[in-house]
Amino acid sequence: MNKGFLSLKWQAVLSVSFILVLGVGLITYFGKNNLEQTYANQRDRVFQDRRQAVTGALQAMQLQLLQLAGHMQGLAGLSAGGAREAMVDTLERNWDQLNFEWGVEAIELFAADGAIIGAWGGRSPEASLSADWIARANRLEAPVAEVWCQRSCWQTVNVPVFLDQMNVGILSLTRSLAGAVLQFHSATAADVGILVPRTGEQPGSLDGLRTLQHWQHDVVALTGAPLTYNLLDHVSSTLTMAGLEHDRAVQLWRERHYEISLIALNQAADTRAARMVVVEDVSADLQRLQSTLAGFFLAAIAILLLAEAVLLWLLWLPMVRLQVVAKALPMLAQSSRDLTVNLTRLRGPKLIRNEIHDLFDAAILLSRKLDSLDMTVKSRTKGLKRRSRELLEERNFVTTLLNNVHVIILTQDREGCVRLLNSEGQRLTGVGSNGLHDVYFTDYVENDDRAKVKQGIGELFLGKTQQFHHESDFICESGKRLHMDWYHSHLPNTHSGGELVLSVGLDLTARKIAERNLAWLADHDPLTELFNRRRFQTEFAQALKKYERFRQPGALVFFDVDQFKTVNDASGHPAGDRLLCEIAVKLGHAVRETDTLARLGGDEFAILMEQTDCDGAVALANKLCELISDTEVIGNNKLHRITISVGIALYPEHGESVDELMANADFAMYKSKAESNARSNWHLYSADAPERYELQKRVDWKARIKDALDDQRLLLHFQPILDVSGDCISHYEALVRMHDERGNLVSPGMFIPIAEKTGLIHEIDRYVVNMAVVALDRFRRQGRDITLSVNLSAKAIANSEFVATIEGLVKQYAVDRSRLIFELTETSAVEDIVTAAEVIGRCCKLGYKFALDDFGVGFASWFYLRRLPVDYVKIDGSFVRHLAKNFEDRLFVKAINDVAQGLGKKTIAEFVEDEVSLQLLTEFGVDYAQGYYIGKPQESLLYSDSDFKVTLARTDLKEINTQ
Repeated sequence: MNKGFLSLKWQAVLSVSFILVLGVGLITYFGKNNLEQTYANQRDRVFQDRRQAVTGALQAMQLQLLQLAGHMQGLAGLSAGGAREAMVDTLERNWDQLNFEWGVEAIELFAADGAIIGAWGGRSPEASLSADWIARANRLEAPVAEVWCQRSCWQTVNVPVFLDQMNVGILSLTRSLAGAVLQFHSATAADVGILVPRTGEQPGSLDGLRTLQHWQHDVVALTGAPLTYNLLDHVSSTLTMAGLEHDRAVQLWRERHYEISLIALNQAADTRAARMVVVEDVSADLQRLQSTLAGFFLAAIAILLLAEAVLLWLLWLPMVRLQVVAKALPMLAQSSRDLTVNLTRLRGPKLIRNEIHDLFDAAILLSRKLDSLDMTVKSRTKGLKRRSRELLEERNFVTTLLNNVHVIILTQDREGCVRLLNSEGQRLTGVGSNGLHDVYFTDYVENDDRAKVKQGIGELFLGKTQQFHHESDFICESGKRLHMDWYHSHLPNTHSGGELVLSVGLDLTARKIAERNLAWLADHDPLTELFNRRRFQTEFAQALKKYERFRQPGALVFFDVDQFKTVNDASGHPAGDRLLCEIAVKLGHAVRETDTLARLGGDEFAILMEQTDCDGAVALANKLCELISDTEVIGNNKLHRITISVGIALYPEHGESVDELMANADFAMYKSKAESNARSNWHLYSADAPERYELQKRVDWKARIKDALDDQRLLLHFQPILDVSGDCISHYEALVRMHDERGNLVSPGMFIPIAEKTGLIHEIDRYVVNMAVVALDRFRRQGRDITLSVNLSAKAIANSEFVATIEGLVKQYAVDRSRLIFELTETSAVEDIVTAAEVIGRCCKLGYKFALDDFGVGFASWFYLRRLPVDYVKIDGSFVRHLAKNFEDRLFVKAINDVAQGLGKKTIAEFVEDEVSLQLLTEFGVDYAQGYYIGKPQESLLYSDSDFKVTLARTDLKEINTQ
């Protein structure tokens, strides 16, 4: 079974199990919360219903007492005699009925000054019936109802009554709350008690009362005592009364759960205010809730386990069959008839079919369906992409309208007075910051365009046109000029101010400035501010057209700065830039006003001299050599004296086209550079000179190289490299060769120099690297893990796309990066040491390896060896070829090997052509050897790498190389 394999049935079971566990867990969690919340809401409703019931009972008792008082006053009014005597007589006659039938426990009649006129029933304690209640009822001339408590609680109603025509008395009726408490207890099955605040009296003076010390209240009535009292005493020690005023609490006491709540008996903020405490045993309810939750949880677990079992039962046998089919399907490519019959049996009975049966039937139509589905997918994908683009465009359009309206929008009337200006317009122009009074649009338009704008807007109001568009300068309040693009359109007469014109302005100032800058940059070199190559060629072409018309000859002068790269490397690019700018300034003073100056790129300059002859061009060349030779530049405390190489081409003598004349002047310049001896020099192009042949040769070889690249006539030869200590082949160097049109082999020395001069070396580098990667892939498929060394030009390293190109090829063919070694010649690597070191460092981090070829021939070899992070150093063959005869070469080779190995790099000796040289290299400790003695470059590899022996190479080298 493959590593990491997990059967589909177990994947399905595990996945569904996770989903079921998560789903059941969430359902259980939310179900538990729902049940608990439902229970809490139910208890809240019960609490609120009880509070409303108590409040309603007290209000009903008050209303009944008020009605009895009114009835007594009415009976007294029907009696004969004075009002006071009639009231006393009426109360006396009806006392028994009020006491027994209506539950009135006490009646008191007070005069206006609070004196008692008469009393019936139990006399209330003096502190029980407040004189303030009597005075308040007398002052308000309205009934006053209060609940007061001491050893018990009563409902009292104080009603104003007429004692005579001038005086009003107070009739007070009192009724006990004990019946209401008992009725509440009977209706709710909960224990009920009444709590009153403690007074200054000692507890012993109130017989029969129970005290709650923590709450500072006395219990004047309580059902279910003493159990209930003990519970309340425990609750008072753990909870505050303030916390129970508007909420309820559940307490665990003696393994039972009790719910305690308080209900105020009146609304007055009196120190004697009483509260009803309700104690209910909710243990059974909580037990039922816990039982329900437990049952819910057990049911969820049972459902989960049942679902798992059913799923596993359903998947087991089909997955076993599917596993057999999966193992057998790869063998169907062998068209095995017996295997097909066995698979047919594995489908099971045809009466009950499933997806596994369909698997066999679907295989026949798979190819046809895939083609159809592919076309469908492509069509739908295309439609989705089109629709996505449409939706994206619509979204961008809406977003732009809503959020990015960076334009000036204003309205103006017939007189041109601005009525409305948006915030963007105010910000850009500064107009309207102090209001829009007497602000006219045309006052801010450039004077030259003002009349045209007034006329165009007037035609809009007259209906002659529907739109008016113009560009003009807009003068802001600050005096700043904005180049605006205006669109004016007529608005219907729907505004209270009359007809208006809508003006939309787009600020084009930045774009106009950018256009001018771009136009200048398109024709000029930004550093020296001279014409660039493109503009120079345009001017040159026009000059040649003038010659065709007026037949006035001219000259083209090319020159570049000698050793300009040395200035950049030694003193930095800023010093080089200063030098170029100084040369440009001197050129401006040296040439005529009719001459055209240009910087063609790098350190190359060109001067086009119209209406001149050979003498004039030579005079200018001498003047330039003398003028610029006096130029000096200092950078990093180094003084550089400047010399130039000048090339001259005359027209029409040396050519009649721009390209031909520039190429001839370029050749003349390089000819002067070759003839120069550390001083400025010039050279006049000659059509009969050898460079003419050199140019033609370069053109011919450029075409041949292009044809070879197009026809894929470049190929690789592989030369083995020997591991000296291991006495076996370490790797191979891939060397490029070219077949000409007749199939003959062309050595790289014939076409590589031309490719470097013409710029085709880039394409050759890419072609060679591509062939090397393809070869590595081919060798790997043949079972041989080969490492190849590939030569690269300096321009390849300088190319910014080099790393990306190599990475693309390696990923395409899945080649190990460590199997590629890139060889750079010392001279090419030092052309730009900073860039070379940076590129090599990046590639080394990715896993590639580098070798420094032809090491030892440069004057600064040791310095660059320290700067470049290469893995191998190839000792130049000029030191190795005569190693057996030349003692000095031995010293050089040994020194190079010791230094390179001391810096942690491997050494490779080139041009090993005899046994003595190989023996000396072995003694010096050189790591690798390469040369004809080891093996010549061939189109194929040696027959074996690991078993290669030097002795075999000596005795049968020819046979090995031909295999």
